[in-house]
Amino acid sequence: MQINKKIINKTEVFELIQCMSILIRSEQRKKCAEFRLQLVHYDTLDYLSHCSKYTDTPAATATYFGMTRGTVSQSMIVLEKKGYIEKIKDEIDKRIIHVNLLPAGMAILKQARTTDLFNKANAILIQESSAHIDQKSFVSTLISLQKVSRPQPFIADKKYKFDALRKPNVFELIQRMAALIRSEERKKCTELRLQLVHFQTLEYLSICNKYSDTPAAIANYLGLTRGTVSQTLIFLEKRAFIKKNQDKSDKRVLHIQLLPKGLTILNKAKPTELFQRAASILQENSSILEREDIFIAALTALQKANDLNSFGVCKTCKNFSRKPNGYFCELTQEKLTKKDSEKSCQEHIPI
Repeated sequence: MQINKKIINKTEVFELIQCMSILIRSEQRKKCAEFRLQLVHYDTLDYLSHCSKYTDTPAATATYFGMTRGTVSQSMIVLEKKGYIEKIKDEIDKRIIHVNLLPAGMAILKQARTTDLFNKANAILIQESSAHIDQKSFVSTLISLQKVSRPQPFIADKKYKFDALRKPNVFELIQRMAALIRSEERKKCTELRLQLVHFQTLEYLSICNKYSDTPAAIANYLGLTRGTVSQTLIFLEKRAFIKKNQDKSDKRVLHIQLLPKGLTILNKAKPTELFQRAASILQENSSILEREDIFIAALTALQKANDLNSFGVCKTCKNFSRKPNGYFCELTQEKLTKKDSEKSCQEHIPI
């Protein structure tokens, strides 16, 4: 996704963050797979590494991520068995359970973090941005989200104070913003009887082009297994949200079409109200609104840092060209429509 800074509006800042979070989560899933962790386990460990004694309970963890207490409880059982966390009863109220992150948990968390991706993207951002990278823009955006979100913001406890309060790069700030956005998305999906993966699949299908609307591309974009994507598509097809079409040239290839009913439910599930409320707070700082191009630059840097697919907008690709009779893809040697040129593509190569 790439938006012209001349037409970008306040809520689109958060949509850019949402796009960046997908790339980060895809990389995070791959990292977790290496260490035999599920994404929910990583999220729980990461939250515990930043929270305070007032927010280190299962209930606070569930609230922060917008998850059910049952999901959090099952995650903590797994993490406790692995020796990554320990549960301790509150000294005053024995009904309250505090969850401590153990050294083994901190060690696996550091290995599973996407630090390499962040550092690489940050270096590209600094090198290629025409303007000074003012992290205050990202900090202010995070604060605006925290003010309108129900979950507690990260509050560092003393033993992790140094690590949590060191100056984060912009992509670490984006990751924290993404956690708040996902929490709101989960709540919306619960109301509509959807899982988060259903929402993410519908959202991807709303922005991808004809080269990237296959089950394999969806799996690649979201960092999921083909099996998970297959089950997701079966569910969405039964609800008449999508339709599967065979490729005209290669019958083995399936294209997934987003149907009007799917687009309607997608619009209902989007955290639009959260974005609007956060944008109104952000609007109070006019200097931030003048720096919205930094968010576009951050997304571009993250796309370039991704060693696999950037999933950028077609017309911002090296293979995109304008011919006298229209648009053209140099990679596929095919003509492109204006609509194709404005969609995301898995074959995208950032300029």
